[in-house]
Amino acid sequence: MSELASRTRRIALIAWVLLAASVAGWPLAGAGISRVAAAVAFVPLLLPLPGITRSSLRALRAAPMALAPALALAITEILVNAAARPIAGTTLMLACAAFAAVVAAIRAAPRG
Repeated sequence: MSELASRTRRIALIAWVLLAASVAGWPLAGAGISRVAAAVAFVPLLLPLPGITRSSLRALRAAPMALAPALALAITEILVNAAARPIAGTTLMLACAAFAAVVAAIRAAPRG
């Protein structure tokens, strides 16, 4: 694996873990986000994590789909829950960063 591919995979992994930590912190923030809503957003983020760790191109290609629940709930919380705006905004920023990092890792990954 090239140095660029290794670096972009590492960045994607870090962004993904930070996003998962942000979503896991929703119920702890005291902003009125339930544990069920946090679980609905958090569990799909765990699915591509082993593949991202192994640099599986298939997992990297499927990873953006796992962002959908966290992205949808973060946008909803920003719009309707004033107390949750800071943490939901952080999650939204990290979701965009994770998406960009995964796309960069896909582009840098060796083919075949």
